[in-house]
Amino acid sequence: MKNKIAVLTGGTSGIGKSTLEKLITFGTTVILLIRNREKAETLKAEVLKNYPNGIIEVFEGDLVSLKSIKSAAEAIKAKFPVIDILINNAGGVFSELEKTEDGFEMGFQVNHLAHFLLTNILLDNLLKSKEPRVINLSSEAHRIGKLDMGNLNAEKKFGTWKQYGATKLMNILFTKALANKYSSKGLNAFAVHPGVVKSSFGANNGGILKYFNKMPFLITPEKGAETSVYLATQDISKLSNGAYYKRSQIAYSSLESQDIDAQNKLWDISVKYLKDFL
Repeated sequence: MKNKIAVLTGGTSGIGKSTLEKLITFGTTVILLIRNREKAETLKAEVLKNYPNGIIEVFEGDLVSLKSIKSAAEAIKAKFPVIDILINNAGGVFSELEKTEDGFEMGFQVNHLAHFLLTNILLDNLLKSKEPRVINLSSEAHRIGKLDMGNLNAEKKFGTWKQYGATKLMNILFTKALANKYSSKGLNAFAVHPGVVKSSFGANNGGILKYFNKMPFLITPEKGAETSVYLATQDISKLSNGAYYKRSQIAYSSLESQDIDAQNKLWDISVKYLKDFL
């Protein structure tokens, strides 16, 4: 892992922060895609104080703005001709129907569309790596998700957990589509259930979601980061391309997530939605 280049979203807190700290110990250069530069620079100083030989680069890109993500991705692409690892870690759950500046339901854009855009812009640079890897954080909540092609953007109806589950299902469908489309070029893609982690998840909401992190069964962010770090650092020959992992082992995802037709349809619809940015 020494001298590898990794791009990480959601790296300033929770699972992402722990992932950053672990990757630094492997000698990996970590590129943080962040929305709050001040917070990121404070974290960078904190991490480098403990790991003075580490390298952290910071780029501003907000998942709620596709223009912002495109700009950041192009800047990363220009500075780093070869990218070895992309960890699409950021995500969120939203208790009410909210729209981004691009007109998409918040969860659909933050959990899927923005990462789909980021991945596709960085794809050429990833494919220049000897062992390119894309790691998408999903969730066991994908099992409650249903892929309604006419309601991806909550056009017909919105339910907090149904929409969250649907976007986590999208993460796995996207992962498997990536593996199917680009494995012949050496790309490996993995989906991850990190566990139910005590982090800032749900803190942006009111109601019961605001108290999510007070639940007694939550695991630590350090524990939650283990599978992502495992997939980023393990010998590639020991990993299964396109697979869903939890507790650093292959797990069975839902039957719907394994539907090749659904994988391809989601890909095509995502490209259509992002036609002005790709």
